[in-house]
Amino acid sequence: MRLRPISLSLLVGIFLTTFVLNRLNAQTTTSGGVTGVVTDQSGAVVPNADVEIRDANKGTTESTKTDRDGVYRFFFLSPSQYTLNVEHDRFRKESRSVTVLLETPVTVNITLHVAKANVQLLVTAEAPLVQADNGDVSITMSQTQISELPNPGNDLTYIAQTAPGAIMNTDNARTGGGGGNFSILGMPGTSNLFTLNGMNDNSGHLNFTGATGMLLGQNQIQEATVVSNGYSGHFGDAPGSYVNYVTKSGGNDFHGNAEYFWNGSVLNATDWITKAFGNPRPFDIANQWAGSVGGPIKKNRLFFFLDTEGLRVLLPSPVQVVLPSPQFEAATIANIDSIFGSASASDAFYKQIFSLYNQTSGIAAATPGSFADPLGCLDASPSSVFIGPQTPQGQLGVNLPCAIHFQKTLGQPTSESLVSGRMDWNVRTNDRAFFLLQYDNGRQPIVVDPISSVFNVYYSGPWWQAQLNETHTFGTTAANQFLLAGIYQDGVSSLVHPVQTLAAFPTTLDWSNAGQAFTSLGGFDYLYGYPIGRGLTQYEIADDFLKTWGKHKFALGGDFLRAYLSNSAYTQNAVGDTVPQTIDAFYSGGVDPASPQSDSTRLRQSFPTQLAQRFANYTLAGYGQDEWHVKSNLTLTLALRVEHQSNPVCAQDCFAELSGPFESVSHDPAQPYNQAISKHKQAFFHKDPVNWAPRFSFAWQPLGVSHNTVVRGGLGLFYELVGGFATFFSDNPPLVNHVTVLGSYNLAPEETNSLFKVAAASNAAFVEGFAAGENLAQIKASDPHFFPPSIIVATNNPRSSQYQKWSLEVQQTFGTHTSVTLGYYGNHGIHEFVQNPSANASGFGPFPAKVCASPPVPPCADPRFAGVTEYTTPGISNYNGMVVSFRRRFSGFSNGLFQANYTYGHALDEVSNGGQDEFTEAVPSSPRTPLICEAATERQITMFVTP
Repeated sequence: MRLRPISLSLLVGIFLTTFVLNRLNAQTTTSGGVTGVVTDQSGAVVPNADVEIRDANKGTTESTKTDRDGVYRFFFLSPSQYTLNVEHDRFRKESRSVTVLLETPVTVNITLHVAKANVQLLVTAEAPLVQADNGDVSITMSQTQISELPNPGNDLTYIAQTAPGAIMNTDNARTGGGGGNFSILGMPGTSNLFTLNGMNDNSGHLNFTGATGMLLGQNQIQEATVVSNGYSGHFGDAPGSYVNYVTKSGGNDFHGNAEYFWNGSVLNATDWITKAFGNPRPFDIANQWAGSVGGPIKKNRLFFFLDTEGLRVLLPSPVQVVLPSPQFEAATIANIDSIFGSASASDAFYKQIFSLYNQTSGIAAATPGSFADPLGCLDASPSSVFIGPQTPQGQLGVNLPCAIHFQKTLGQPTSESLVSGRMDWNVRTNDRAFFLLQYDNGRQPIVVDPISSVFNVYYSGPWWQAQLNETHTFGTTAANQFLLAGIYQDGVSSLVHPVQTLAAFPTTLDWSNAGQAFTSLGGFDYLYGYPIGRGLTQYEIADDFLKTWGKHKFALGGDFLRAYLSNSAYTQNAVGDTVPQTIDAFYSGGVDPASPQSDSTRLRQSFPTQLAQRFANYTLAGYGQDEWHVKSNLTLTLALRVEHQSNPVCAQDCFAELSGPFESVSHDPAQPYNQAISKHKQAFFHKDPVNWAPRFSFAWQPLGVSHNTVVRGGLGLFYELVGGFATFFSDNPPLVNHVTVLGSYNLAPEETNSLFKVAAASNAAFVEGFAAGENLAQIKASDPHFFPPSIIVATNNPRSSQYQKWSLEVQQTFGTHTSVTLGYYGNHGIHEFVQNPSANASGFGPFPAKVCASPPVPPCADPRFAGVTEYTTPGISNYNGMVVSFRRRFSGFSNGLFQANYTYGHALDEVSNGGQDEFTEAVPSSPRTPLICEAATERQITMFVTP
């Protein structure tokens, strides 16, 4: 959750084209509905009237009769334009043109007039400003709104930020883009569920995206619905918002479009920083395109729709580059040769480093010093500055520079395209189906290195989606919708030529701990030195059944989703990440013997015994619901949803874990490692077997159906399914050993007593000792320089995060064109996910003062592990908010709707964004107590204009 103890946002939307914005009842994820009351001129209900609805695009018809209360209902209608006809023997025939919206029971009340002549009127029925069906809170956006909303890149996820109560998720950048794009009404940005025609479009807790990190497909979307609070039973698998997109289909008339957008350097100004450094205007270009065509294959029976769209862009980015100065290079090489010799491995390694730095493009424009210091000698040492030896030319840090600096512009092309096809078939009067197939592919630079392009990293991968959706009606009182869908995605992040890159530089030189003295060398090779990938094969079966019986509309449904995940990211950090703590540590070959405590180098390196693993899990959910129309002006909805998530499994026993929660296992260093750690097929020892989610909502028109006042509300339980972090346990020793070396060791990999040789020896000692049943002391006896591995652990019984959500709204219209809505929304979360990276900390603050001896005397830290990250679920959160919404329809030179939303919210939680990241860099206040976040204030003003 995004912490907003006081959050205030003003959202003003001006839409200059006809569209509908409602708080609606979900019919299904791919359809809507029409309901209403038929009365005579006196206001009395008219039972047994004939009601027919006809799809103007496909020619399909459905019919029913009004019940004894004069009510008619159509459900499972595809979003489209319809003609509604109402007839009765004693009255004149009435017709309405109705737009059916996604998941929207459009209310069209009909007044019949006594037949005086054979006259038929066709009246366009505007979607009502007030809905009175149930308490679900949602917004539906039309195709025109979606296409005309300013949205560079055409990312479909962006449109959800126009929903009342939605704000951009500012935690997303801090989590590397893995935190979700938006948060609605205080819920975590990681708790949103995205669907395409009802198909689950989530990968873990985020929506699927292509190579560019955006969700393409804007040109093929007919409508989109954002459900903020959905009390209907079929909303589940994520407690936040529910975002569903429905694709376009063909009709009896041929139709299509073609769009192209271009932008380039000639249209863009040079940024101020580039001008200040005297650099030329950088090259940039953006190409976006879309085209579609649809129509009949056989009139009224078979239709097709094809769409293609994509983008190819190159966006430059200014980068500040800091390199070692010639004076620093000469002094360092001289010092290295005095320590190790001119024929040493250190001499060759350091000359390799300086050679790469000296080949940096743009170096001719460099000037002495860094961007923060005239000499560029500031670092993180106790003295805060590096002082070199006195030479005839001067002294580094006194009158000679350690660094040179310049500004340059980087950019690499990004491309992505999507091709999709949909076929609709009206099988019979009571059967219709469609099949959708789409393919997405692209290439995105994820690392563009300022030193050398040999360190650039690119992501690419195909993404296939297919689905079959069938709707069958049983007379006029029941209908069923079936979904079968599948997804295949295989993304790989890799250097272009890994062998050549590692030959150019075999590791990374990371200056982040030394005050960013120089630009780091080797890019992100510690992550991508070897290709890493993530593949997903997923299929889903879902079914929804509706049945009306008297004043009740019953609904039953279920969903089964099976996912197979392949993970080949175990080579991350296999090449190692070297981090000098100071400039002096680097100058001295890795460590300064005179001050090894402060002037040393840290190495983090992983040693995987496996390159890839395959995991499987499934979710199974079902619901039952009764929508009871107690009176014509009062509807109550009761729903119960049941969810079960399997324990993730790995056929090769690739989950390595402690025998229990970290705080309860033995911390005796005399215990052998292979008794402390064991491998398992399942990720968790225990978890919630079933999550029960009862819900209730109501809609009440206190002044009667002829008056436009509605009071709506609801409450219910919602769950965040646990398991997204299960694969982390496959990254534990002895499967993958993570070693951190820090101390009096040399930097060059091939040098005697180097960091790399110590790390490799520690790994070998652990592997052999684990297999032999040795403990810490026995391993240290065989390798006195042994550095213990790190491990990730989980609580004994991780819980599914539960959110109790509630809302209450009052809506009032003034005439037929203006409405005001006042809503109160709240939620309370428990069992929220928390990361504790300090579970084994010691020697400072509230943590244990010492490590454990044998036998251990608590409190003490476990000496068998360098670091322990514990995943638990103790977090809680609270949110209360108010939304005031004003809407006004207008016409004249154009039809449209003006909407203004004012949102005030107060929230407090213990961990940010669903546990993806804490709000501060502080550690928990104690090993067992989560971090309590401080108050923050947020205000937002946004305006949307669509012509």
